[in-house]
Amino acid sequence: MRNLQLEAAIWYLFTSADFYEMAASESESIMSWFGNKAIAKRTSGFGRNSQIYDQFKKRANDFRRGAELARLGDYELIYKIGGSIRGDARGMLEQPLRTWMTDAEYDDFFKNRVARLSEYGRLIRNALANAMVKGDDSYFEPKPECPGRNHDDEGFPGDGILYAYECFINSDRDRPNSIRIPDPLPEYTIDRSIACKTGDEVPWTGVWYPSTGLDNQSLTFAVKGLRMQPAFRIVKTAEQMEAEGQWPDPQTMALVTTWHPVIPVVRKDEPKQELRAQGGNPCPRAGIWQPIDAGAAQRRYAAGETMANLGSAYGFTVWRWISD
Repeated sequence: MRNLQLEAAIWYLFTSADFYEMAASESESIMSWFGNKAIAKRTSGFGRNSQIYDQFKKRANDFRRGAELARLGDYELIYKIGGSIRGDARGMLEQPLRTWMTDAEYDDFFKNRVARLSEYGRLIRNALANAMVKGDDSYFEPKPECPGRNHDDEGFPGDGILYAYECFINSDRDRPNSIRIPDPLPEYTIDRSIACKTGDEVPWTGVWYPSTGLDNQSLTFAVKGLRMQPAFRIVKTAEQMEAEGQWPDPQTMALVTTWHPVIPVVRKDEPKQELRAQGGNPCPRAGIWQPIDAGAAQRRYAAGETMANLGSAYGFTVWRWISD
């Protein structure tokens, strides 16, 4: 039986500004490691190696800028960066790094560090792909040269996000600052009072549930102001595709459906007319929040995103929900 709470928590994690910030930190860590190695080896032609160093610095800045824009509801940059990391890695493989790295250092660089950053990029891209692409021309006006591609689920078909998260944390067990879903899990509910049909403008940024259910389908992430994507039903599993000698990814079919938001449950003891939350805790409801400190600026949060502590005179920041 599918676990809505677990799947929703992972979707919110992979689409959170905190996750993008961790990708930036990962890039900075590689930058520091690579620079220290290159300087210690006193490599000839460091100018060429400095291009690799500078690329990791640039990506760290890109991820941080993407996180800030995502907080404002703009996911275009972070989606683009997420899809660029593997291309960066392919370019680095063409460089003569073995001329000054040991075999162990070379393997550590690519198989551990760069692979880890590539995984961040893949998860970010997959979590946002259907929101950024499938509500656009790729579904409603498919290209003649790519017949059938509008039926491809670019995200996590079925409950594939569970496997993606398991692989992510298994490769991250020895990292002291690794990011995880909350424990205990937040409680989520399907808000059926809000509905958005495939092709309509999305009214709210967050995780959505298809009215056709989760039988061989998945939750998704949608962005306010874009067109709502279709649902994708698995018609052949990865195992069936592999048995037929094809690429072992599920075969999916796009379905027009109606979607409903998946939102955190507000505790019953919360005031009904004024929702408040404490800095350092997950945001209980997406929208515009205002610190109660005089003169503090408003900020947009996604549901489940960690709310900031701003050095309040109270010792922690208390946020008050304003609007969607």
